[in-house]
Amino acid sequence: MAKEYISINIKNNTNGKIPMSIMSNPSNLTDISNQTTEYSWDVTTLSITTENFVVIEYRPNALVDFDSYSTPLLTPTLQGVLDALNTLGIGSFFSTTSGGNTYIKNYDNDYVFGQLDVFDSTGTVVTWNVNCIGTTGNNDVQCGFFFISQSNPYNASTTVPVSFSGQQVDITGVTSNQPTTKIKIKNLTTNTFILNTGLGSGVAYTYSFNAIYGNAYLIDIYDF
Repeated sequence: MAKEYISINIKNNTNGKIPMSIMSNPSNLTDISNQTTEYSWDVTTLSITTENFVVIEYRPNALVDFDSYSTPLLTPTLQGVLDALNTLGIGSFFSTTSGGNTYIKNYDNDYVFGQLDVFDSTGTVVTWNVNCIGTTGNNDVQCGFFFISQSNPYNASTTVPVSFSGQQVDITGVTSNQPTTKIKIKNLTTNTFILNTGLGSGVAYTYSFNAIYGNAYLIDIYDF
C-alpha cells in the first residue's frame, strides 16, 4: 500500500502568537483550534505597577449568570497576565497588537467571557464589619454571611477583602425566639441602606447583594 502524505499550509494573519493544535482535541478545553467566536479586551492603557490579582468573568453558553475566576498575578507584565488567565483552563489567552492598540484575546464557542480586571488586592479592598450582637438571652441570633463561592459562613465580627466589583454576598440565618430581629445592610461609603428590615421570631432569612469594589459595608443583625 502506497504511503499517503498530507501537506498543510498554515498562515497566522495576526502579529500575535496564537497557540493551536494541528490535530484538534475536542475534549481539551484549552484547544482553540476550530473555535470561531473571538473575545477581545483592549489593554493598551494597562500599566502594571502594584497590581497582583487577575479576575475574569466566564460562563458556559447554556447559563445566564457569570462565574468569576480570580488568580494571583505572579509576574507584573502582560505575559504574566496571560499566564494567570491561562490557569483558568478554558481556551488559550494570547496578546496581539492592531492599530497601535494592544489586545488580550481568546477564541471559544462553548464559553462566554465577560469583564477582565487586573488590580491591586492590597491597595483598595472592600471590608465587612459583621456585628452579630449576643449569642444568648435576649440577643440570641444565628447569623452569618458568605461569598457565593464559599460554603462556610463568616459569623463573627470581621473584615474581609472582596476582590472585584459585583461579587455576590449572601446573608443567611434564623431569627431567635425574641419578638423582633433587625437586619441591616449599609453601604458605609455612600451612607445608604441596602436593607433595613425587621422579622418575627423563628424566621429563616436569606438576603443577597453585589459588592462594589472599593466600598465598605456594615452587616448588623440583632434582636430585641
